Amino acid sequence: MSPRSHPAGWTLLCVTSLALALGGCGSTADEATGGENLSPAQAPDGWTPHTQGSVELHAPADWEAFDTGAPADGAVADATSFGLQAPTPEDGAGSGAFTVVTDSPQDGAVAVAGSARRTAESTLGATDVVEEEISWPGAESAAYLAYTADLPMPDGENVIFQYEFLALDLPDGGQAVVNVVGPAEGYADQAMHAVLASVTVAP
Repeated sequence: MSPRSHPAGWTLLCVTSLALALGGCGSTADEATGGENLSPAQAPDGWTPHTQGSVELHAPADWEAFDTGAPADGAVADATSFGLQAPTPEDGAGSGAFTVVTDSPQDGAVAVAGSARRTAESTLGATDVVEEEISWPGAESAAYLAYTADLPMPDGENVIFQYEFLALDLPDGGQAVVNVVGPAEGYADQAMHAVLASVTVAP
């Protein structure tokens, strides 16, 4: 995976891993769950399911898996990660989804979202921040985080990226953080929010 293919992807994964170390489209699946900014929803027909542990998400069929690499921090040595990328446009401003799962979280989902927010604000200059404790089917607790960041591209231009996170405390004591990221311009057209809303937790 070249830096041009994912100008924001590696930064996003690092932010997620650090947070772990520190601490829609379709019909709504359950009206009693979710929050003001994200609620679970069925994926559109034709999307492909992707499973990591007890967490599953759906993405458009033309999204491809890529090797995210193992988290470098020893504090999250038990974490596994999985990445999906949308077809990359000519300007290299790629979109994708990232899932990090750890068996031994050091803090709860709400605290993890807070840590990710502080890290994003200090390292990426995050703006338009939305942070919310929510409920999610199958999860013990959950939190939602969203923000935008103005990031430099390999060609010297800057692109505003939209980030969304869903942090989940799992019934088995583990934790998952699912992230979607893409250029703010065209974010809705890529159905990025719907990818995050499609996340389910196996019973």
